[in-house]
Amino acid sequence: MEFPQFVSPTLVTRSGDEVRRFHEEHGDIILKPLDGMGGMGIFRVGPDGMNLGSIVETLNQQGATTIMVQRFVPEISQGDKRVLVIGGRVVPFCLARIPQGSEIRGNLAAGGKGVAQPISERDREIAETIGPLLSERGLLLIGLDVIGDCLTEINVTSPTCFQEITQQTGFDVPAMFLDALEDAVDRDRTVL
Repeated sequence: MEFPQFVSPTLVTRSGDEVRRFHEEHGDIILKPLDGMGGMGIFRVGPDGMNLGSIVETLNQQGATTIMVQRFVPEISQGDKRVLVIGGRVVPFCLARIPQGSEIRGNLAAGGKGVAQPISERDREIAETIGPLLSERGLLLIGLDVIGDCLTEINVTSPTCFQEITQQTGFDVPAMFLDALEDAVDRDRTVL
């Protein structure tokens, strides 16, 4: 929510009424838990609102848990791109995780197909804005999820796709990470 210039319409709430208002405004939405991974617990609700109440009750546990609701971004068909930023620097390739069959989730754990590709100008703009700020806050590795031109998530606990990008492009993501880690350790030693 700190970077509204990059995000599709998004709501973070515990309120079922707020979710219903958001759905009325945007018609086609995605609902997901804030602490999920691998695509677990992600739901799409179309304009008919089918099962919206049940989905909200399941995700927010009767208002006890905060959830994220976003306007559906149809460019998911081209993939949910994982853009990596290591030590404030952008990895020049991303992994587009492309949904398969009737699935809307591109997550590899949900059966998505991973296709490495050079990052786009928009991906670079997002990463070069956010990456250095989060690096200054002590985050060495972040994974930005971008669908179309919209940032949908910032992952800081399990940013994956090192292997797939390295295998498909030859760009050594693990080496970039180790170099950044060594730099960070050297900086910390200098401070001490």
